[in-house]
Amino acid sequence: MAKPKDRNGRRITVNDPFYPYEQGDFLEQGEAAVRRALYSAPATGELTGVELLTTTRSVRRRLDFERPVDIRLVYAALSDALQAPNGSNEQPWQWIVVTEADKRRRLAECYRRSARPYLEAMADQAAEEPERAGVWRASAYLAEHLHRVPVLVVPCLSLSPDDLEDRFRKLGLPAPVDHVAHSVYYGSVWPAMWSLMLALRLRGLACAVTALHLARAQEAAEILHLPDHVTQAGLLAVAYPKGKSFRPAPRKSVREVVHHDSWHS
Repeated sequence: MAKPKDRNGRRITVNDPFYPYEQGDFLEQGEAAVRRALYSAPATGELTGVELLTTTRSVRRRLDFERPVDIRLVYAALSDALQAPNGSNEQPWQWIVVTEADKRRRLAECYRRSARPYLEAMADQAAEEPERAGVWRASAYLAEHLHRVPVLVVPCLSLSPDDLEDRFRKLGLPAPVDHVAHSVYYGSVWPAMWSLMLALRLRGLACAVTALHLARAQEAAEILHLPDHVTQAGLLAVAYPKGKSFRPAPRKSVREVVHHDSWHS
């Protein structure tokens, strides 16, 4: 069986510490799973664990704006996502599921105003780095058509980062506490957001995850009638996907990002 290569073309051997599988039967099973994922995986239907993890995308240009979404599927996916890890199991998340057309339109307008500077900067970057043009086009497409997405989900936290900083100070953590507080804060909702993406995929749905509207979070909060103590963490645009399959995205190899025991340049 041919052994895989890293991004630099170097062949990875079985005794290489970065080789992703153990020797024996599991080695062949693991390589077979990767080979399947490297080509494509069904957009809907039964998926292996490897296929689910490696081909679940933030879908921007392949969302079906015309096909209605059964909201029961979204709630079922949210029920699964609530099993995600979170700080001290306090489960500070709250989720706003938006289907009303006028609210989706107003949120989309807020998003476009907030995203415009970012998208303009992306366009300039894409002109200098053509390989980034696809991400820019997809991001611009989502911004232009966000109001047409049938379901928008806004994950929130029922406290502010400052609240968590105060809590850690009272617990006696050494100063400064902002780093640990902010890590625990957003780490208590983003794993659930990823779990939601996976759970939606298993139910035949797709979504794009973004946070660009947070530059105008107060405007969005007014649209959603959020209490002052609630903080938004992002936005997921949910719809059925177009097309029959998804592929893994280009990513750096394990060798390029993993450091064994200590940092190695």
